[in-house]
Amino acid sequence: MQKKLRAILIIVGVLCILLIGYRLFLEYKPDIQLFLNPKASRKELMTSIRSHGISVAIILLLMTGFMCAVPGIPTSVIGVVVGLSYGPIIGTLINVLGNASGNILSILLMKHLKLLDQSKKSNRWVKAIREMKHPKIGAMVGYMIPLIPSSVINFAVITLNLKTREILLSIFLGVIPSSLLYACGG
Repeated sequence: MQKKLRAILIIVGVLCILLIGYRLFLEYKPDIQLFLNPKASRKELMTSIRSHGISVAIILLLMTGFMCAVPGIPTSVIGVVVGLSYGPIIGTLINVLGNASGNILSILLMKHLKLLDQSKKSNRWVKAIREMKHPKIGAMVGYMIPLIPSSVINFAVITLNLKTREILLSIFLGVIPSSLLYACGG
């Protein structure tokens, strides 16, 4: 039953990503056409890309959140697009909020729907974090490293039985470096 529910949630998440992605495509279609136009100047392209307002920022935040919540989908590309569209400061803020909300959503689903994949208990990252002297810091560092899947870190956080404040602090502080890196990459 748990595997079936997990599969359904992943399918729903992927469908949400596809719907949000289509909406983003519609928003960025003029920018894409300008990018493909050999006569368009770089300045004109950047002005067009940077002209998106708050509604697109919210759509990008939702996209980042869903991409972060669905296991195996990297958020780096969308993080760079956010940085390109909104600059390093606002882009970092959007990326942090999106990544944090995705991790929080993932943790809530794992906890409340009992979607804990027991096979992850033997994962080397989960073991390493659980055996640390300061596992909260280990979780925070885990969120900082893009090569470690956030779903594994989320599982480790749940097994640590941390307070909500400690979980939120680990998530927010942990996603800042990669969010900043991706935003500056744009």
